[in-house]
Amino acid sequence: VNDGAPKGRNVSGRSWKTRPQKRASSLVTQTKANNRSTSWDRKMEERRARRAVLEREKELKEERRQAAIAKKERRLENERRRAENEFKNAQKASQTLGKNADLKMKAMNKKQLRQIKKTRMNVKTGTVEYVSAYAK
Repeated sequence: VNDGAPKGRNVSGRSWKTRPQKRASSLVTQTKANNRSTSWDRKMEERRARRAVLEREKELKEERRQAAIAKKERRLENERRRAENEFKNAQKASQTLGKNADLKMKAMNKKQLRQIKKTRMNVKTGTVEYVSAYAK
């Protein structure tokens, strides 16, 4: 039932009802969008442009990855340096309890007890660090 309506349009005028285009022979090729074919040069130019865009995206992604790696290294270095400095300062300020440790600890107030540190080997970095005496 074709009343001379163009092939790319429904007879009913219901634009949301699309024609089932399962076979290549029934494809709508008369519409402006489907009919035009690009020249070889233009196709190659588009391909080059697409490749350039992909290359640029890859570069940007790599830059971001490198920046993240650098940031992580810097953070780890700062943590290591902070731990070393804390260890050095604690060593200088440390109070040796010696043989009368129990008497000295009984004489200490709560704040002094909180300041007591013990040394522990950090498994990740392999360095000695001061931790709270009550830390597990």
